[in-house]
Order: sequence, then C-alpha cells, then structure tokens
Amino acid sequence: MLDVNATQHFIADDKWRGGNAAVALLTFDVDGDTPLLAEDEHYAHHLSTMSHGAYGPKVGIFRIIEMLARHEKPATFFFPGLTAERYPRSIEAALEAGHEVALHGYTHRSPVYNTPEVQVDELERGLGALAKHGAKPIGYRAPMWSTAKTTME
Repeated sequence: MLDVNATQHFIADDKWRGGNAAVALLTFDVDGDTPLLAEDEHYAHHLSTMSHGAYGPKVGIFRIIEMLARHEKPATFFFPGLTAERYPRSIEAALEAGHEVALHGYTHRSPVYNTPEVQVDELERGLGALAKHGAKPIGYRAPMWSTAKTTME
C-alpha cells in the first residue's frame, strides 16, 4: 500500500532533483536480434529480418552515443549478454563513452516462461558476457519487461 506521507515528503523534497522541476532518465535497450532468436532460432536464416534487428547494435547505438556526447548527457544501456557477444563494439562504445551498462538477461527470453534454474543461468551467462568487456552491472531490466515471482526470489 502507498504511504501517502512518505510520498508527499518525497515530492516536497526536491534535493533528488537537484533543484530542477523534473528529471529524465535516458535508458536504451540494445536488444539487437536477440528477441527474434529467443523466439525461434529459425529466424537466423531470415536475412532481411536479422538485418532489421542488427541495426541497433551496428548503427543506432553509435548515433545515440554521439547525440548524448553532444548534449553531455549520461545514459544507461541495457544489454542482453548475447548482444554483447554478437556485437562487441557496441558495448565497448557505450563503456568507452562513460555510460552505464546494465543487464538485460542473456538470450532475451522472458523469465516468466523459464524455471528458476534457467532464470539463474540466464542471469549468470548475461553477467559473464558483459564482464568480458569490463562491465560490472548493478542495474537489471527483465527481458520482455517480464518477471515471475521466482525472478525476484
């Protein structure tokens, strides 16, 4: 249940906003083609579909990083481990630019449809893939924005 007094205090205390009227968080999911491959590996044979999915980690992320640099803004990039493995230059560019790299699973499979053991494996493999590039994620965004009760456990 929402604690109204705590919420009113939080809203009234603008220190977290640094005196600004509002704060925006810039976050980007660098899924690439992982959602397609997580859905069905036969998509690997669909070159035009895979090309569409690869645009983000091959082109888009670099444009976003350049735009953020022009405006001197930090961001968080959520990477599935498989994207980091398939497109290492994209994670390296985010890290080199000083952005936060956070975990977005390994294969981008929804935790809801996996056993607790598979969920742990996805997290550990994802962390391992990001660690190979020097990333030490503290943030996590569940693949497909889905969590199960066992995910939190």
